Amino acid sequence: MTTRRTFLLTASAAAAALCAKSTPATSLLANESPSPALPRFPLKEFDYSAVDLAPGPAQTQFEQTQKVLLEMNEDSMLTPWRMRAGLPAPGPQMGGWYDEVPPHKTPSGGEGFAPAEAFGQWISALSRGYAITRNPLAKAKVEHILALFQATISPLFWKNFPYPAYNYDKTVIALIDAHKFLGTPNAFDLLNKVTDAAEPWFPPHAIDRGEPQRKWRASIGEPTTDGWTWDE
Repeated sequence: MTTRRTFLLTASAAAAALCAKSTPATSLLANESPSPALPRFPLKEFDYSAVDLAPGPAQTQFEQTQKVLLEMNEDSMLTPWRMRAGLPAPGPQMGGWYDEVPPHKTPSGGEGFAPAEAFGQWISALSRGYAITRNPLAKAKVEHILALFQATISPLFWKNFPYPAYNYDKTVIALIDAHKFLGTPNAFDLLNKVTDAAEPWFPPHAIDRGEPQRKWRASIGEPTTDGWTWDE
């Protein structure tokens, strides 16, 4: 495990090498026989569990955020997925961008702008929170939501959807995080199912907003109004 002391020593050594005038930094860092104080790969990502937040605003914000996530209504989180899949959708809508309603366009997006857009981010936040706190409630929350989510995976969610790649990206990261930080056994199976459902509705390549989007949308019979023509 990398300690803070080891991290600071190796980071300082790397910085010194980069600042040295007499010897090119690249040759110091790529030395075939690095000294013990300067490993060949001096930096690596800390585990979430290896970082503690001291009492203060950052710790308070983290704890408040996790509390909000743990108390979120699971039916509401799944409402757009269920509605678009043609399933019963109990529970109130979340409001704002998240809702599955006819879009009401405003300068900031408006209600119904991107249904379920934050779902993946909430799953990721709970999974990473668990990696820090080992709170069994966070693990249970994510695994219960994903068990309910499985039934909502459908090509119908992605059909005539304004931002399929946008939502897919967040969902991919969420399921990877559930696998990595919670050990959720079926996370990759869910990821495969989501990919199979979403892929037919992706553009063939990255497309700018505006006219390029309109042409592609028109070619597959989807709406071409401004709310449907952002970057994908």
